Amino acid sequence: MKRIVGLILVLCLMCSFAAEAFAAAKWEITQQTKCTTTKKSITISVKVKGKGVKYQWVFVNPDDPDDTVTGKNLAKDKRFKGIKVSGYTKNKIVLTKVPEALHGWTVYCHLYSNAYKMDTDPVTVAVYGLDEPEQPVKAASDESESQTEAKDEKSEEKKSEEVAASKEKKTDDENGDEEEVAPEPVEFTVTANGKYLFRTDSLGNPEGDEGASSLTFTGSGNVAVKSEDAFKSWTVNGVRFEPEEPISSFRLFNLSSDTSISLKVATKTAASAKVDESVSLHVTCTGCTFTYLPKGLKKATEGEVPSGAVIFVVADSSEAAAKGYSINGGEALNPGASSIQVTVTEDTQITVQ
Repeated sequence: MKRIVGLILVLCLMCSFAAEAFAAAKWEITQQTKCTTTKKSITISVKVKGKGVKYQWVFVNPDDPDDTVTGKNLAKDKRFKGIKVSGYTKNKIVLTKVPEALHGWTVYCHLYSNAYKMDTDPVTVAVYGLDEPEQPVKAASDESESQTEAKDEKSEEKKSEEVAASKEKKTDDENGDEEEVAPEPVEFTVTANGKYLFRTDSLGNPEGDEGASSLTFTGSGNVAVKSEDAFKSWTVNGVRFEPEEPISSFRLFNLSSDTSISLKVATKTAASAKVDESVSLHVTCTGCTFTYLPKGLKKATEGEVPSGAVIFVVADSSEAAAKGYSINGGEALNPGASSIQVTVTEDTQITVQ
């Protein structure tokens, strides 16, 4: 009885192999190996009509036919450092970031199953920008085919390992079809509420002597912010910074997008100012009023104060002060502030913007 069961199993196996061989015999290559080269990638493809077809791409060194590399191992070969490979188990393999070292190599696809094997005609790989290599005129040699078959048998033993690895690399293979393209540099602007901005090098040293309230950069940039009067605080895109002691300059590195800097200067107080009462200066205030405490001048829009006096300026309304204050026709300072302090050292005209 055991012999009968054994014979039946053997017959079943033979029938299974015969059926697969019969199916494989119906394989038909409807398109031989084709290589397409562009600036971004090299695509090598073949079309086969049939069932149960498995694909293995084989690259052959033109100087040594015995030197072959499978598509799976191409990215691991030190001669082709940086190359990216996807689709090495499919009928189309895509190579990106291809080095010149691969130029002139031939490639063919080994088609196989458990019961049948055949090779496509080889084609020569051409790397974009180099002279077109000569294309082979005949199919891969029997010797190369036998070597490939030996590799196939070895790969079959590691089938389970490859299946697990292919699942992990599926995402990488799909992403590998697209070459990474560096983004175009973006132009952006850095602004400040006064002529305080200077371009700097990577060490923070100013690259020019003239300050500006607006600088334009491409990609990235560094700026130095300076003032004759010390900064009490400043804000960068709405984030406020205040040092323990007022400082006259600070630097910002590696800016890469539109940046707005608002500065608040630490002005002198009436008690610390050196007032020269022998010199009278004329002050006018448009859209605001000012006060000079020692002389008792209050809510005046126009009047005389001694040189070095500190005046307290109040806007007529918060809406009026939204764009800041202009001193003697200069650029607007302290936007949004309802009041400011100014040390008068010359005839001064203050205008609310």
